[in-house]
Amino acid sequence: MNDLLTYAAQRDTARSPFEQIKLTTEAGTKYWSARDLMPLLGYETWRRFEESITRAKFTAANQNQPIESLFVGTVKKSEGGRPAEDIHLARYACYLVAMNGDPRKPEVAAAQSYFAIQTRAAEVQAPPAKPSGAELLAMAVIEAQAMIAAKDQQIAELEPKADYVDTFVADEDLITFRTLASDLKIGENELRAILLDRKWIYKQESSRWSEKEQRKKLIYRYSAMADKKKYFHAVLVHDAPRFRGEVMHTLKLTPEGAVAVNRLITQMRRSAATLQGPKGPVA
Repeated sequence: MNDLLTYAAQRDTARSPFEQIKLTTEAGTKYWSARDLMPLLGYETWRRFEESITRAKFTAANQNQPIESLFVGTVKKSEGGRPAEDIHLARYACYLVAMNGDPRKPEVAAAQSYFAIQTRAAEVQAPPAKPSGAELLAMAVIEAQAMIAAKDQQIAELEPKADYVDTFVADEDLITFRTLASDLKIGENELRAILLDRKWIYKQESSRWSEKEQRKKLIYRYSAMADKKKYFHAVLVHDAPRFRGEVMHTLKLTPEGAVAVNRLITQMRRSAATLQGPKGPVA
């Protein structure tokens, strides 16, 4: 961990562990294996690391970036010879993964610095002469992370809060669209349509072959808009068919989101009642 921070702070890219695991395609394109990158960011399990990748994909989608070329799904043989899911990450994809990683991990801060610097250098096709832009931001992140790492008591206070969010808010306290729609006495599809129209969520479409019906069927995946993410939580569904090569997820509402949607529907009903008036629609 200390080596990672040292390499990042000194901008010694040649000695950086992130540089050592960099791969190159036959066409000369640089990329990183998510499986190789995972331990350098301080993650021990693929499931936890994949959550950061999923959040990175959401960020890329909200920025209208080409997800398919930034995150390329593949298979990697493990040490035991068994195939394991892997993702080839472009340089910018690595940067997004680091930015969406666990902010309490100093390794994540080191990755943020490295990939921010390299992404900026690639944009201008030459290493920057002095820190600026994304590099300054990355250095600020490293300094903040070092301060957090030095304060064990503060980290200890953060742990239970993170555990609460992961254990309770991510599971028991989440609310389905069907349940909320029933409470609001409207149809589930109508509720989704309202949130789509108000740009609280967005819908992606794909298709898969149905052996039972012997035809292609449309499938949809709903995700939260960037400014409404606190209202929703994407629950990964690993045993469902993959969506455009990615792990499928089901969008649910957080308690705060349920309150906000309830407030929205109430306001809409009041506005409709005001326009209609006591004797029918206003002429």
